[in-house]
Amino acid sequence: MKDKIVFFGVLIVLIACSSMDKHSPTIRFPYLWLDEPGFGGDIDKQNFPEPSGICFHPSRKTLFVVSDEGEIAEIETDGSPIFRSKIPGDLEGVAVNPRTGLLYVIIEGDDIILEFDPDKKEVTRRFPLDRAFDDDPNFIQKKEEGYDNGIESIEFIEDVSHPEGGTFYIGNQWDPPCVMEVYVPLKSSQEKEPRARILRVLPLEMDDPAAMFYDSKTELLNVVSDADNILVEITLDGKIVREYAFLGANQEGITRDDEGYLYITQDMGENLGDTGGILKVKDLR
Repeated sequence: MKDKIVFFGVLIVLIACSSMDKHSPTIRFPYLWLDEPGFGGDIDKQNFPEPSGICFHPSRKTLFVVSDEGEIAEIETDGSPIFRSKIPGDLEGVAVNPRTGLLYVIIEGDDIILEFDPDKKEVTRRFPLDRAFDDDPNFIQKKEEGYDNGIESIEFIEDVSHPEGGTFYIGNQWDPPCVMEVYVPLKSSQEKEPRARILRVLPLEMDDPAAMFYDSKTELLNVVSDADNILVEITLDGKIVREYAFLGANQEGITRDDEGYLYITQDMGENLGDTGGILKVKDLR
C-alpha cells in the first residue's frame, strides 16, 4: 500500500499544465491522496468480496456498496461497517433516489433493477429491463455464460417535473457498450415487477462504462471505462466535456460524498486477489 501511495502521490501540479489538451486522456485525474488515518488507500474494513458498485446516501451520510457475490453493505465514510446483507444475484451497481432515500441495485445477466429499502433492509420491487430499442427486440444482448456483457452501472438523476421523479442512466458493458437513459415506473405503477424501458442511447463511444455518478453542481455525468482506465465528464446528451486518465484498476463503482471525497470500488481482476477494495481520495476538480 505504501508503494501505491508513493506512486499516485499528489497530482495537483498536472492541473497547471494549461498548454495540454484538456480533452486528452493523458491528463491525470486531479486528486489528492491523503496519507492520514481514514483517507487514502483502501478503506475496506471487512474484506467485502468483489465490490462492484457504490453510492453515497445524502440523508444518511453513509455509503452503500454492492458485490458480484450478491451482497449489499452500508458503511461509514471511513469504511466502518454498519450492516451487511445478502441479495441473490450478480450485483453490479447501486444508486439512490435522494428524495425518497430508496436504493436501486442492478443485477447483471438478468438485467433487473431492484428497489431496496435501506430502513427495512429488504427488496421492495423489481423492474426487469426491456432489452428492446429502436426496432431491435434484442438491442441489449442477454449475457452468456463466461462473457462479460450486461448492465454494469446505474445512476438516478432527479427531475421534479418528471412524472416518475426522474430517470435512470445505465451503462451496458458490452454487446453493445453504451450509456442509456432508462424510464422506470417508480410512481405510475405499484406492481411487483413493472418493466423498465430504454428511452434513448447516448452518442458516447466508450467501452465498458462500468461506473458512473451524477454531479448536480456541474450537471455532468461522470462515467468510468473499466477497460480503458479513463473517466469522462459528459452532458446528459452524451457530449464529452472533459476526459482524464483515471486512477485504480478494475474500477466498477464510483461516487462522491458531500465533502468532496471520491470513492472507487475495485472489483477483482482475472486472477483472484488482483486489486479489490474501496479507494478514498480527495477530488480536486
